[in-house]
Amino acid sequence: MNKKSKLSKENSPEQEIANLKILPEQRYLGAIVDIVSDIAEANGISKKEAKNLDKVLAEIFKNIVKYGFQDDTSKPIEVAIFKRLHSFVIALQDEGLPFDYENLEHGEDARFKSYLSKSYADQVRFYTLGNKGNRTEIVKNLPARDIRNEMDISEHHEHLKLEPVDPNAEIKIDIFKHNKVHELVRLVYKCYGYTYANEFMYYPEQIETRLHGNVMSSCGAYSSDDELIGHLAFIYSKPGAKVGESGEAVVDPRYRGHGIFPKMKTFMTEHAASRGVVGVYGEAVTVHPYSQKGSLELGSTETGFLLGYSPGTVSFQNISEDEKPRRQSIALMFTPILKSRAAKIYVPEVYQEIIEKIYSRIGFKREYISENTNSKYSKKGSGRMTVSLRSDHNQGIITVDELGKKTLEEIRFHLKQLCMQRVDCIYADLPLKKKGAGLVASRLRELGFFFGYVIPEYSDSDVLRLQYLNNVEISKEDIKTASPFGEELLNIIFKDWNEVSA
Repeated sequence: MNKKSKLSKENSPEQEIANLKILPEQRYLGAIVDIVSDIAEANGISKKEAKNLDKVLAEIFKNIVKYGFQDDTSKPIEVAIFKRLHSFVIALQDEGLPFDYENLEHGEDARFKSYLSKSYADQVRFYTLGNKGNRTEIVKNLPARDIRNEMDISEHHEHLKLEPVDPNAEIKIDIFKHNKVHELVRLVYKCYGYTYANEFMYYPEQIETRLHGNVMSSCGAYSSDDELIGHLAFIYSKPGAKVGESGEAVVDPRYRGHGIFPKMKTFMTEHAASRGVVGVYGEAVTVHPYSQKGSLELGSTETGFLLGYSPGTVSFQNISEDEKPRRQSIALMFTPILKSRAAKIYVPEVYQEIIEKIYSRIGFKREYISENTNSKYSKKGSGRMTVSLRSDHNQGIITVDELGKKTLEEIRFHLKQLCMQRVDCIYADLPLKKKGAGLVASRLRELGFFFGYVIPEYSDSDVLRLQYLNNVEISKEDIKTASPFGEELLNIIFKDWNEVSA
């Protein structure tokens, strides 16, 4: 059971616990459930939660056997159990029958019934692997100490009332010290109480696994007595990624106005450059223009806006806000760090002009191949994509890795499923370096998708994210921009949304 599995994902630090192959027959389900349940409990998951996890596994296994193999027991299902970033993961990979999307539309194929179920698991992800079959991952976060259970909310409020520190106080910016993880979690709580958007920042173990797995690098701001007063991280999709996401920025309210964030951003940019990172992107809130202004002053440019991106629960202390929208939108800011190699990208004709403007501002050279709904597109393979849910933001993400002959059908089906589950925001990420990406984007506009943003060099390709709003109300008046280009880009996005809605 210890052999290296083809199920192991290269883009996530993980440790395999067990791996087995089993014939697709219902009589073996009990044995699989028992094995998974025992291993889950051995890794700290309670007996009750392990049983709930078994229910998700059992339903998925039954659907794979019934609809994927139809009594053909010659090809085994591979089951792998592993830990990834402080999560317990069960992966099932099969080479069963290809999905019949025509029958799926009429509800005659129920293999998807539980793939997006989240009743007893933290995440369920579905991957189409083309001629390599299908893969489903059931993800359950391992038990971890939540710092919020140890603190009184009054500590958060009292911390915000503390007097500002002398502007001339000594401050040092350096690589984040791993022994400061607990101090970081407490700082997040003191600044944001219960409302910080990224849940993992309340769990020391989850932060540590990201740091040790090289998918997160951080710097800290330290006072003269070595107290952690600020933090900034770059998050990577995998070790060695060419671009990172700037986030988890926290500054002690007592030290606001000391220029700590720009100092940390400069430090991390130089550190990333030494690792060969070509750029970094970040989300800037739009309930006020200050975050965007700060990024622009550090050399960033807007590459898009996601409308209604978050539920709007984050508390911004000491920043005046007259009104908040029901869901908050974000600006996507990109900062070039190193030169990017010139590349050919396939862009939808309807967005070519704005995409060229974005790349011009970034300074990356691209050759643009324009495609539209009438472009010729010939793909023999089935393609590969991933569907995942982000429950804290009620988002669904459809990530296309390889374009195939059924890519449009698959996206259309997943869009329907996500809408039925009342997911507010649905995104489709397309690899612009793949021929046909512009055609697929053009066709997706017919389904109601519209322009979101562009991220160069993300996950081995430049990526165009399209967005779809599922009965979400957005007012342009709630969104603040910080530059003329930002306002121009926002106007284009709203115009595009109005066109596809009509």
